[in-house]
Amino acid sequence: MDTFLEQINELNELQKDLVSIHPLFAEHYPVVVAYESLLYMYDYSSKTQQYEWVKTVPDDLYIPDECLAAMPVHHMDKRMCAIVTDAAFKNLEQKVYLFHEYVHCYVYEKYDEQIVNRLKIKHKMDQLKRVTWELDYEFPYEDEVVVERINSLMSVMKSKDMSQVLTSRMALFNSLTEEQAEYWSWLEWNEGYARYIENQIRAKLGLESNHIEDTAPFNRLVFYECGSEYISLLTKEEPGYHTNLEQLFDRMQVERIQG
Repeated sequence: MDTFLEQINELNELQKDLVSIHPLFAEHYPVVVAYESLLYMYDYSSKTQQYEWVKTVPDDLYIPDECLAAMPVHHMDKRMCAIVTDAAFKNLEQKVYLFHEYVHCYVYEKYDEQIVNRLKIKHKMDQLKRVTWELDYEFPYEDEVVVERINSLMSVMKSKDMSQVLTSRMALFNSLTEEQAEYWSWLEWNEGYARYIENQIRAKLGLESNHIEDTAPFNRLVFYECGSEYISLLTKEEPGYHTNLEQLFDRMQVERIQG
């Protein structure tokens, strides 16, 4: 729909100011909008320096309401696409989430396979053909010990006392199996980094930071919060982590490996 294209191009103009936050915003990624059982597909034209409508097809991806995602789409030659619904265009607060998905597109294209393939859990899930394992892995969100240690970690990260943070992370990893710890490591890096950048965008635009899931009961969003807060601390100690995500990932593994 033309209204989607117009709003995507308005965001494209805003995106130019975000390069100062991270060079990834000099790149552009296809956008897929799911609306009324159809997929509206848009791509950036280097010739016009704007997004253009590409095609509209029936929604064979079965995108749920208010979906925010990034994944390869076969209609776009399996390129990584930001996938949203019309809800993403309600207001500026919602539109920021599209930039969050752009971060995932960037990370996937530049780092994803070379990093996730280092994890045993990835190979196990491939063998089991569990393509949605990142979304539905059986992490012990309700285990009393795990909940207590996540709460402790959240608390000490707010204090910004790095020695206490490292101790709390060690304790958390010691309460997890090796596989659970790998799952934590992958999600806190992947989702945590996207929220870390998202919150920098929010600060630039004068919006309130996103700290959803900083209290129990926990679900998958806990990785967004713990990851973004830890990355914020690490980048203050070593600014190079802001753009070198492989080094950042390696640093974030230290407590898991030592634990």
